[in-house]
Amino acid sequence: MSDTTTVDRLRTVLTDVSYPADKGQLVDHASRNNADEDTVHALHSVPERLYGSFDEVLDVVDIDQSREA
Repeated sequence: MSDTTTVDRLRTVLTDVSYPADKGQLVDHASRNNADEDTVHALHSVPERLYGSFDEVLDVVDIDQSREA
């Protein structure tokens, strides 16, 4: 288990989230969309703040470039 995810996994589980969203909303939304454990852990690791877009989430979440989607 790690605290990293992929862009594709993150995009899939956050595709219909309503922004702005805080960390808790992102984690809850990902969990409801059947996110894998690593993706949920990666979202748990982001700073507590309000995110205005998916791109803002991407700026702070740990993305593992070596993993396949």
